[in-house]
Amino acid sequence: MNLIAKSPTLAIEKTFSNRYGLELAYTSGEIKNLGYRDYLHYEGFLLRAKKYIRQIKKREANAFYGVYFGNLDKTVVSHRSVDETGIFSWGRNRDFNAGSLRYGGTFGVSFIPGKHFLLEGLTGLGYGDYYHIQNNLNNRLPGGYFDFQLWLSIGYSF
Repeated sequence: MNLIAKSPTLAIEKTFSNRYGLELAYTSGEIKNLGYRDYLHYEGFLLRAKKYIRQIKKREANAFYGVYFGNLDKTVVSHRSVDETGIFSWGRNRDFNAGSLRYGGTFGVSFIPGKHFLLEGLTGLGYGDYYHIQNNLNNRLPGGYFDFQLWLSIGYSF
């Protein structure tokens, strides 16, 4: 469960030779009134390739690094804010729907405390390129975006 966006995230990982992992994830979410952003809705898939630093072992922290590639369909609505003096402003007026391709690097740690229970934390840093943009305002089309991920997962190991 994505705690901030209050929507499901589902991931399945297959490991190979106790050193490599291939993960497929589906994520979706909706955030309202967070910071200067009035509305954000997203949905997409992610493919993550992992290389564990050592053989995966139970009851040990298993560090890994890797790369990811995925898509994300987004709706973004935000309004520029100006302070009472009219001098300072932040944010931008945005109202668009778009698809995006995102890619980047990832690193993290997984821990298997028993037979089947799994804990994992990871972060990913990358970039996303928009395509098929439907801009609902007469302003500059959005370019790409900085893609940041922070995942804390509880799972079941088969």
